[in-house]
Amino acid sequence: MAVPMRIEKQPVLAGVTLASGVLVVLFWAFYFTETATLGQGHPVKRIFEAAFPAADAVLAAALVATGVLLLLRRSSAVFTLVIAASMSLYLGVLDATFYLRHGFYTPLTSDALTEIAINLLCVGGGILGLRLGWRLWRTM
Repeated sequence: MAVPMRIEKQPVLAGVTLASGVLVVLFWAFYFTETATLGQGHPVKRIFEAAFPAADAVLAAALVATGVLLLLRRSSAVFTLVIAASMSLYLGVLDATFYLRHGFYTPLTSDALTEIAINLLCVGGGILGLRLGWRLWRTM
């Protein structure tokens, strides 16, 4: 059922969630084709990263679903937004704690900086998504 949602930047949020879902898929496409070497240079990192494709596939699906549902102005967009935001926050924190605990952020190589950026985007995006999900839910 379509319900009016009062959020000023709803089309922007739809675009961001759609683009984020596509970026997750692209990351794994580059990873599996070895176009991107991030997380592949160390055996412990490689084992750790191997745990993420299934979770990231669910995250990407939730992000794309959120974007589509927002464009359709469906109330279920709030549900999928909260799922995607929660997953993003959890996976970002999980990744960051692993990299911190094993000292993989130092030295500050381009791979380490990329990991830091990904972790910050996941955690920050998760927090922002939860906040926006709350705002959307309250206006329904």
